[in-house]
Amino acid sequence: MKAAVYGNPGVPAVLEYVDMPDPACGPGDVLIAVEAISIEGGDLIGELH
Repeated sequence: MKAAVYGNPGVPAVLEYVDMPDPACGPGDVLIAVEAISIEGGDLIGELH
């Protein structure tokens, strides 16, 4: 699965696209397939401080 990861604090804020292992469900868990998300500037503000 592909993931957008913010792994390097500081300016500029950079998202890296990396391959991650597929998630697995345990007993009592629910797995939800997410097809799209939105990332806005405000989502990264907390990462800069």
